[in-house]
Amino acid sequence: MHTFTPPPATYYDPPVSAPLSVVDPVSDGATVGVVTDQGVRDAGLVTTVTDGTEVATVYDDVESNPSLETAAAAADALADVDVAVAVGGGSVMDTAKAACARPAFGSVAAIRSTPADETPPAPDAATPCVCVPTTAGTGTETGHWAVLSDHDAGEKVSVGHPVLKPAAAVLDPGLTASLPPGLTAMTGFDVITHAVEAFVSTDASPLTDPLAVAAFEAALDALPNAVDGDERARDRMLTASYNAGLAMNNAGLGAVHAISHAVGGRYDTPHGLTNAALLPAVVDANRRGSERARRRYAALAERAGLPGGELSDRLRRLLERPPLDTSTLPRLDGVDDDLVAWALDNVNMTTNPAALQPADVRRICRIAFGRGDR
Repeated sequence: MHTFTPPPATYYDPPVSAPLSVVDPVSDGATVGVVTDQGVRDAGLVTTVTDGTEVATVYDDVESNPSLETAAAAADALADVDVAVAVGGGSVMDTAKAACARPAFGSVAAIRSTPADETPPAPDAATPCVCVPTTAGTGTETGHWAVLSDHDAGEKVSVGHPVLKPAAAVLDPGLTASLPPGLTAMTGFDVITHAVEAFVSTDASPLTDPLAVAAFEAALDALPNAVDGDERARDRMLTASYNAGLAMNNAGLGAVHAISHAVGGRYDTPHGLTNAALLPAVVDANRRGSERARRRYAALAERAGLPGGELSDRLRRLLERPPLDTSTLPRLDGVDDDLVAWALDNVNMTTNPAALQPADVRRICRIAFGRGDR
């Protein structure tokens, strides 16, 4: 049986003047807190989003690959607000979602350990969260998962529970206009990865397939122009990110994200860039290990009009386009047992179409990050 969790109330292309005034949780008299990072704040995007809204506090200390501790600190900053507004990329939105959910669970650690079908001690205590993405990448504004780094364990963990689902999402393509080409490319490849993995996931369904295909087709076509700053292409990428996020939230992901979380947790690598390096190698490994994966990859390539169905080759060619420079990632000619175990135990591996073995993970890492032969 498949289940499908719908997205939160979504406002697309809101009015430039006072965009939050149309969002239900941000009512007159509500005490509003903002979660963001320093770069987004310096770019003036927080001011743009909150124009006309009185803001009580701004927490702007979210780092790339945010930690459990960061989410807890954000929760402290939001302790006295009625509604939180996350303005930023996936790191900011994941931090805000976990921070807003903390009052329902008592601690961020309790969110991690509470099964999705178990009601937390105080479910009504969660703070409503409004997600306003400034990148076209994670699609985390659509669902109830967040990814946080566990520094003690040296890995990234996926935290998922219905309470983390945002109260609303605000999609404004103009907020992505100032994103530099390098970040546009990295976050855009995250969209492609979400779409591909959601389509071949063992939990894919007729409800998620159209979303994954639409996201993949749009991102494959629009990303190069979005990197060059084309306004229409950036608009398409934001929509593709949303569709891919909704697909993955309901279908799950796969080995790219499982390995990426292990590598990112160990080496603090950029998530989108790590996914970009891994995706072609994982596609090849899954094709070797699963007939279902071969059929699904071929179907996705056909729907996207790729000649000969050469999905992995097209992805590699896209990787070669500047400014996506995977050479900045650490060299991993050897992969230790702990990293392999973290990857295989990651929740995203449970919906990968092929049952990968430790040797497969090592080979994928050698190809993606080392000097291994295909």
